[in-house]
Amino acid sequence: MLDLSWWNGLEKQWKDAFSITSFRHFDTPTTSEIEQLYASPVLRLAGPRAPYPNMSFELTNLSGIAALNNLEILVVTHHQIKNISLLQSLKKLKSVFLFNNEIESLKGIEELANLEQLYVQYNKIESLKPVKALTNLKEVYINNNLLTSLDGLTEDHSEKLNMFFCKPNEGLKQKEIIYTENQLGIKCRGI
Repeated sequence: MLDLSWWNGLEKQWKDAFSITSFRHFDTPTTSEIEQLYASPVLRLAGPRAPYPNMSFELTNLSGIAALNNLEILVVTHHQIKNISLLQSLKKLKSVFLFNNEIESLKGIEELANLEQLYVQYNKIESLKPVKALTNLKEVYINNNLLTSLDGLTEDHSEKLNMFFCKPNEGLKQKEIIYTENQLGIKCRGI
């Protein structure tokens, strides 16, 4: 359970983000408001470049969500997030929408066994290896990144992964796509 000591330890950008999107005021939140935020299964933080923004500034990290372990759906789009390793503690996550950021690696999602949707298009991700054990994935959007390989996908993914968008990725060779489709049974789609 979170309390005011958690709130007081947050960076200013995260206090502002929660004040704008969750509490709708800039006063110190009540214990009840903090408890409600902690219990919520959904958090949406869309930066000012998003089609439907709910924030007027861009976040630079995910430190504010590290303790929100009841989250099942996380939307943090159109920000300047580079590192997502803090997601590792959010074991209930089923859907993660982190597109249009500056993410360089998927490190941090390796143990999110419940993850079904991963939307990380328009970032700077170079590797899919962190998804290797995530065989409950149904949808992955990783187009417009820096992928050169589809290592990390396995035959175990083919059972459920029916929406895999990996094109375009300029460095991704056709032989990778052919192997993934023919050997793993995962159709590589383009946008």
